[in-house]
Amino acid sequence: MKCIRCLSGEASVVAKAPDGSGAWEIYKCARCNFGWRNTEPAKLLDPATRDPFFQLDKIDIDKLLTPCPIPPLNR
Repeated sequence: MKCIRCLSGEASVVAKAPDGSGAWEIYKCARCNFGWRNTEPAKLLDPATRDPFFQLDKIDIDKLLTPCPIPPLNR
């Protein structure tokens, strides 16, 4: 599945409506860590209509800063 943010093929379904109705699904990209629902407005789901500021397809994700490490607990 293609990620709507970085356009990689590393997105997958991570949750579905528990009642089996198919009312909603949640997706997550393993490359850029973006998550979204299939119930988002169409203007947000289509990369062609999303604000280009929020796209990561022209950015080398591997060069982005990593989150600060969490120090070990002091006990």
